[in-house]
Amino acid sequence: MPAGGPDRPWPPPEARVAFRAASPTLCAWALALAALLWSLNGPLIKSAHLPGITIAFYRSALGGLVLLPWAWARRGTLRAAAPARLLGAVGLFTVMTACFVVATTLTAASTAILLQYTAPVWVVLLSAVFLRERPVRADFVALALALVGVGVMCSGQVASDGRALAIALLSGLAFGALIVALRGLRQVDPLALTALNTLGSALLLAPLVAAGPGLRLSGEQFGLLLLLGVVQFTLPYVLFCWAVRGVEANRAALIVLLEAVFNPILTWTFVGEPVPATTLLGGPLVLGGAALRVVARSAPAAGPGAP
Repeated sequence: MPAGGPDRPWPPPEARVAFRAASPTLCAWALALAALLWSLNGPLIKSAHLPGITIAFYRSALGGLVLLPWAWARRGTLRAAAPARLLGAVGLFTVMTACFVVATTLTAASTAILLQYTAPVWVVLLSAVFLRERPVRADFVALALALVGVGVMCSGQVASDGRALAIALLSGLAFGALIVALRGLRQVDPLALTALNTLGSALLLAPLVAAGPGLRLSGEQFGLLLLLGVVQFTLPYVLFCWAVRGVEANRAALIVLLEAVFNPILTWTFVGEPVPATTLLGGPLVLGGAALRVVARSAPAAGPGAP
């Protein structure tokens, strides 16, 4: 499973970024710190008191602008990819990010983040359809675990938060589709691709925000969105790009799953939002399915169908 969390694209393991790698232990701690910073999206989104589409726009715009100086020197790698693939990645990133943020404003942050992590389920299905990858036995077990988890989570919340749950699941679907799409963009530098996705997303969302809730913010709201764009998004992403070179891809993916654990804890600590009982029951099944797929896909191929 791609790491990096629910509202950022995971760069492929083959990506090479011009950062000097340190010891594996230090890199692992850096990944855990990145997961912790990424998990701030829950309390920060809840504290902004803005429409989700507005938060998604400013978060992408501010994060992309901060990331741009690092990405600019690597922009030439974008020419290695077909324009249609790049546009598709921008579109999927926009749906993923906007739906996740909107869902977080409408339901419990813990529910939104865990439904976002249904992405591996969608990867199993989409890879089989579009990449002709034959699922292995562990994929079906992971799929079953995640689906049972989603069913448990939705069983106690669909009546009151049905729309939010559907939006969160759509975000997970878009995240899974983005993971599959990134397979065809391995030759593009991940920082350049992320800057393109975030700034492209901001351009797509700007007309919706301008025609709807508007672009005006208070000073406090701008400060929170700046934290979202810089501290919650750009800083951990740079940390991740540095650390992933010193840690195996499967281990990195497992470490950043901590985001789904940190997010509910931080949201409860800073905002006082409790975790719904059905999320406490179903969430571990979703994470278990995601973790199982990471482990299964990191094992040596057992047959001709394994990628």
